Amino acid sequence: MFTNFATGAAHAQSAEALRAALAATPGVDDWRIELVGEREAQLYLIGAQVEARRTVATSRARVTLYHDHAPHADAGGTARGSASLTLSGDEVAEAALVTARLRAVVEMAGLIDNPPFALPGQPVGGFSAVSVADAALLSGDLEAALEVARARLEAAVAAQRDVRLASAELYVTRGTRALENSQGLRGAYDETSVYLDLVLIASDGAGEAEFQTELRRRRLEDLSLERAVAAYATFARDALRATAPATYHGPVVLSGGALPSLFAPLVAHSSARAAYQRVSRFVPGASISEEPPRGDRLTLSGNPLRPFGVASAPFDDDGLPARGTPVIADGHLRGYWADARYAAYQGVPATGAFGNVTIMPGTTPLATLRAAGETPVIEVVAFSWLRPDDLSGAFVAEIKLGYRHEPGGRSVPIKGGSLSGNLFTALSDARLSAETYADGSYFGPAAIRFGALTLAGV
Repeated sequence: MFTNFATGAAHAQSAEALRAALAATPGVDDWRIELVGEREAQLYLIGAQVEARRTVATSRARVTLYHDHAPHADAGGTARGSASLTLSGDEVAEAALVTARLRAVVEMAGLIDNPPFALPGQPVGGFSAVSVADAALLSGDLEAALEVARARLEAAVAAQRDVRLASAELYVTRGTRALENSQGLRGAYDETSVYLDLVLIASDGAGEAEFQTELRRRRLEDLSLERAVAAYATFARDALRATAPATYHGPVVLSGGALPSLFAPLVAHSSARAAYQRVSRFVPGASISEEPPRGDRLTLSGNPLRPFGVASAPFDDDGLPARGTPVIADGHLRGYWADARYAAYQGVPATGAFGNVTIMPGTTPLATLRAAGETPVIEVVAFSWLRPDDLSGAFVAEIKLGYRHEPGGRSVPIKGGSLSGNLFTALSDARLSAETYADGSYFGPAAIRFGALTLAGV
């Protein structure tokens, strides 16, 4: 049975048991408790056949405690160590087990010498109201919702020529999340999430090609199943006739799903944590580009307040109220975003978790970004996997599907080979599309054209 930790008796009982255990544990100077209860319905399809249906209910508590002690280096003053443990809902009720594990966690925290910092208390104005729950999923029948989604998915695939459904995994989840700490902070909210792993196969009688994608949203309607299937069916058909690209160095457009994971280094280097650790290459008020910019200047912010954003929430893991945080404006660092700990270390305002990546679009139409001049332009719409190095900004990624736009307007699908470059260098010569794209946690231009990246051909 689904337990609503945020409002039910189970929350009060679990919180009270943990508070008592923490109060009785020597060496606990501060603490934070997060209680989560979830119910998830899962549907697995192989072709048009149901492989499995599952319903899973879980509850857990994550306890983080802080232990103040003399630094091991005998540097004087006080050090603060922290460590965490996760308990299932059933384990919370086992007092002896909780006591033993808390004592072990205190020992671990005692091995860590961090400068002290204070936990936030209850915000004077409370927490902002942030829409993170699909009302239909929050109160309705999750299994019935899955069946409706399945019917829509199968109908959308059936409408596509030469494409069939290979497999799909669809999860719908509703949950409650509650947070409290030793400084009197209390907060709770309901949330929902939707996940789709989709594999389509295109066939022309002589061969087959598949295209796989994963989508995460807060609401079922935001999956836009019909539109998504139509787009990925086109990608599957194009993959069927795609050829391996030749080695190339020149303009490259990244669009759609190839874009969101590109910006992780910008988020990392604009953090107070990176500044404190002296690894950030950004300085407030200075340009983020290594060279004088020759294209559009980036404006980027973190936004945990966006309605139904995957990274939206009324408060972060520390309990800091959600707020939008502009970090890069017109190509210059406006200021660092900071959690409670690193805000204290750096002496900057605490902004809370970064939230959804939000980038201001440009003014150039996507068609113009794709247009080839005297030489072809490569566009990548999907990577097998892309994760730039947070520290250096360097990346190398295999092309899952792309296009070579040739002079005269002809476009040829490509797949294979690897694209490489450096985000910080590439941003010195970048143009952003006027059209926008959203994937649940990224909201920004639908495409960016970089002046010169390198493609290692196959």
